[in-house]
Amino acid sequence: MKREPVVPDADVAPAIAGHTDRRTPERRILATIVIANALEFFDYFSYAVFAAFITRTFFPHVADGYGTLLSLGTFAAGFLSRPIGALAIGVHADAAGRKPALLLTAALVTAGSFGLAVIPGYATLGIAAPIAVLLCRILQGIAIGGEMGASGALLIERCPPDQKCTYAGWLMAGQGLALVAAGACGVALHATLSAAQIERWGWRVPFALAAALIPVQIYLRRHIDETWEARRATLAFGALLGRHRGRWLLAIALIFGGTVPTYVATYATTFGVAGPPPSAYASFVTTAAVGAVTLVLSIAGGCAADRIGRIRTIVLARALTMAVVLPAFYYAAVHPHPLALLGVVALFAGLSALAGAPSIVAILDMFPARGRAAALSVVYATGVALFGGTAPFVVASVGVWAGTHRAAGWYVFVSAAVTLIAIAAARAAGEPTSTARR
Repeated sequence: MKREPVVPDADVAPAIAGHTDRRTPERRILATIVIANALEFFDYFSYAVFAAFITRTFFPHVADGYGTLLSLGTFAAGFLSRPIGALAIGVHADAAGRKPALLLTAALVTAGSFGLAVIPGYATLGIAAPIAVLLCRILQGIAIGGEMGASGALLIERCPPDQKCTYAGWLMAGQGLALVAAGACGVALHATLSAAQIERWGWRVPFALAAALIPVQIYLRRHIDETWEARRATLAFGALLGRHRGRWLLAIALIFGGTVPTYVATYATTFGVAGPPPSAYASFVTTAAVGAVTLVLSIAGGCAADRIGRIRTIVLARALTMAVVLPAFYYAAVHPHPLALLGVVALFAGLSALAGAPSIVAILDMFPARGRAAALSVVYATGVALFGGTAPFVVASVGVWAGTHRAAGWYVFVSAAVTLIAIAAARAAGEPTSTARR
């Protein structure tokens, strides 16, 4: 079948009349964005995977459970700074172009990664050490906050119109690839270093590696051509916010349903939120396996959404999540075995991944091209900051207070339910829910 050419929005056409198409080939754009996105998220997921070691390095004199809470709070601070970066960098992406925004995020992440690789522990710097780590996480949060909007908008604007979700699936698969890399790095360190060496300095290796690879990411992004939609006047963010309030609420609900299971799954492998904490090696293997599931099912979900519809795919994934998550968590708590934990987190991480691509495309298509990078950045960053970055902290807090691990299952259940309720409410109110197959 002959592929349809990429046609810009009708209101963009006058601005590009006579434009000669010398753009980077679509598949090269796809590969560049996926690789660069994976490199950025590798650092974030490395913090999650090695959080137990980071806790003992920077919070060594705090009771075990509350030391974990402080480490998770530092992790959450990076997420809470995301909306700042989302607004600033997202607006910059709509005004100056997607490419300059992506170069900026790469530079900011480099600084944060390097800091985490070299900052001495509490024994050397005292209270200054955790404060420095906090500042690094905030800096990275600002960068990551603007990443999704700029990369998502660029990718969707450059792909064939009937393959938006498929391309977005590859974008989300980059995060799965980052999880695989973080877990594999843990396995490699476990195989080559002693436990004492990992405790002292081995956990810093992923952050040093992330900082070293950032120049590759910058090189790739420098050779991306700008999109047509970015070569036009931007839409004021205030106007964008005021005109589409119902769509903002729906978009945040879509992110809520996806980010909670993703980050609960990430931290389940480290702190055993579905049961007693597994060994470090089991955590690393589980993380890599969850990343592989996320990678594959993100692509599968994107392909399915292009065929059966975006909202249908989202509803199916969230309904299945509600049906299986509580029994699955109960089973893992009653049978505290690494394989049980692996099965549980892979299950609901996979269900979350199925709806990832259609959710991103649905959000992008809710807003006009002149403001879509800022819209997706703010929605994604706000949803992840409020519900994803704080999910491990909320679950761990309940665990310390009530002595139970089952709060994680209920939180995932509620997040899926809220998504379904928001979709139903949006349809009842006449808000567009992007149900098109194309």
